[in-house]
Amino acid sequence: MEFIVRQLSSRPDTMLVRYDCACGCKPNAEYQQGSQEGGYEHCCCGNVHFLGPQAKAHLETYLADRKAQALDEDVGGYTVYETAVEAPWGGTVPVAYALPHHPKAH
Repeated sequence: MEFIVRQLSSRPDTMLVRYDCACGCKPNAEYQQGSQEGGYEHCCCGNVHFLGPQAKAHLETYLADRKAQALDEDVGGYTVYETAVEAPWGGTVPVAYALPHHPKAH
């Protein structure tokens, strides 16, 4: 998955990280520099990504909660990945994403 990073002109301490999904959507998440909180977005096809410190832990908790509620039975589980993107202000910010085994139709 190729992530696109953009600094928000109206909030220079905030970055937006998105990707072009195969289903046609452009899911994005925001992260404010220095924050311990991150953003996330769950695409209609089932892909989900988290941005910020502890991104993978937050993603895994999110997916576990959805599994407990039987919200993703139709996707057959997820494969979780972890990477980092270059921040506009320097350094890197963690990104964790999960791809469903059977994506939902758009």
